[in-house]
Amino acid sequence: MPAPFMMMLGPIRFTLDQAAYNQLQRTTQYTWATQNPLGHPTLKHEGIGGPTHQYITPGEDTINLNGTIYPQYNGGSTDLLLMRLSAGLGTPLPLISSTGWIIGLWIIESISDTNTEFLDNGVARKIEFSLSLKRY
Repeated sequence: MPAPFMMMLGPIRFTLDQAAYNQLQRTTQYTWATQNPLGHPTLKHEGIGGPTHQYITPGEDTINLNGTIYPQYNGGSTDLLLMRLSAGLGTPLPLISSTGWIIGLWIIESISDTNTEFLDNGVARKIEFSLSLKRY
């Protein structure tokens, strides 16, 4: 039986025993147009008149995942390789929560990793990664 996952992005499984993220930051923007109506400046100070706003459309939706991989337990550089291969395909990937909720199609904008705490053969015992996603 496969381990429960925190989230899936296409073929990438984020699980506690593999590529676990410890921070998820989501930013959603909304687009509003501003109209400056004619009127006397004194009215604006009285709360009458002034700019009005009209909702246009949803804007950018981004997710940043930061996590740590400990290769001596499970996972490792193959998790990062899968992330990079998936990003290199240039196709949007479905993002699915652990409850089965399909969050939509997302693209991988960037991947970075930092390797630390090396063994004597040069293999990292700790890999910290950051993944930036944008809604397709």
